[in-house]
Amino acid sequence: FRIFEMTVHIFNPETDFALALGRRIYSPPSQIVSFRKSMALFPACYASNRDAILIIDHIDDKQLRESPYFEIAVSKSISIIRLNQIAGFVSRFKSEAGNLKFRPWGWNHSILKTLLTAGVGQHLLKTEDQIDKIRELSHRRTTIPFQSILSQNLDDINVIPAKEFYATKDATDFFESNPGAFFKAPWSSSGRGVINTAGMSPNAITAWINGCIRRQGSVIGEIGRRRTCDFATEWYCKNGVATFLGLSLFKTSPEGRYKGNIIGSQAFLWQSISRHTNHWRQNVIDAQKIAIDSIISPSYDGPVGIDMFSTVEGDINPCVEINLRMTMGLATLLDNHK
Repeated sequence: FRIFEMTVHIFNPETDFALALGRRIYSPPSQIVSFRKSMALFPACYASNRDAILIIDHIDDKQLRESPYFEIAVSKSISIIRLNQIAGFVSRFKSEAGNLKFRPWGWNHSILKTLLTAGVGQHLLKTEDQIDKIRELSHRRTTIPFQSILSQNLDDINVIPAKEFYATKDATDFFESNPGAFFKAPWSSSGRGVINTAGMSPNAITAWINGCIRRQGSVIGEIGRRRTCDFATEWYCKNGVATFLGLSLFKTSPEGRYKGNIIGSQAFLWQSISRHTNHWRQNVIDAQKIAIDSIISPSYDGPVGIDMFSTVEGDINPCVEINLRMTMGLATLLDNHK
C-alpha cells in the first residue's frame, strides 16, 4: 500500500504587497495580474513530476497552451487545476490515500482566503497566526537583528546594520549624513519599494519617505554602497532547522531591482562571487545558518533567500534582504526540466 504525495503549486508574485496589508484582502493592479497570468505555469520548471499547478485567474485553454511552460508541465505529467475544480480535486486525492501540500509562491492572508473560499480545508493550509508570523518576519526590520548576529560571527567582515525610522525628520537626517543612502519600504519585492537617493532631489526623497511611513508605519535606511555582484543563499526551514540548498547569482538595476538570474553550476557561481571579493567563504554561510536558526526557523517552515552583494572596495554585505517565500533564485536552483 503506497501513499501518494503531491504538491499543489501557485504562482502569486504579489505576495509581499499582500503581506503589507495585514489581514485585509489585496487586489493587485492590472499589470501584476497580467504578469501572474502570463507566468501561471512557471512553477512547472521547479515542480516535481506529477505535482499540480493551481490557476487562480481566469485563463482560457488556448492561452495556457501558448504558455512557454505548458510543454514542461505536460512532460512532467503535472495536473493543471482551475480554482473552481480544486475542492473536488482535493476530495478525490484524499480518497486515494494521498498526502497533499499547497505551496504558493508566498503565503499571505489573501491567498489563504482564496483557497478557503474555494473549498480547500484549513488543515492543508497555513493558519492565520502562522501567516501573521510570516508577515512579522518578512518586515525588513528583521535584517537588523540578523545583521547583528552576522556581525558577531564574522570577524573579518564589517557588517553595517540597517536602521528603521518612524519619523520623516529622522530619516532625512540619516540621508543628510549619508549621501546616496537607500530607503526601503517594510514590505515590497524584487527591488520595488526601494529608492536610491543618489541623483534624487531632497523634496522627492522626503515625499517618498513621507508616503512610505504613512502607508506602512516606518522606513528602513541603509548606507549606499557601490555593488559589483548580487547573489544569494537559498535555504529551506523545516522543524526548526534551516538547510542550505545552494547559491544564486542575479542581475539588478542601480536601484536594486531584480533583472534576472545568471545560470551556471554551483562551482561556477561560487567562483564568480569569489572574483569580486576575498570575503566570500564558507564562514558566511555558517554565520547565516546561525542567524536563520535563531530568528526564523523556530517559527517558520518554508523557503528562505538571503540576498547579498559585494562592493567595489571588495567588501561584502552578507544580508541586504531576507525573503520568506519562493524566489527566482531558488526556482532557478530547483529547475529540473533542463
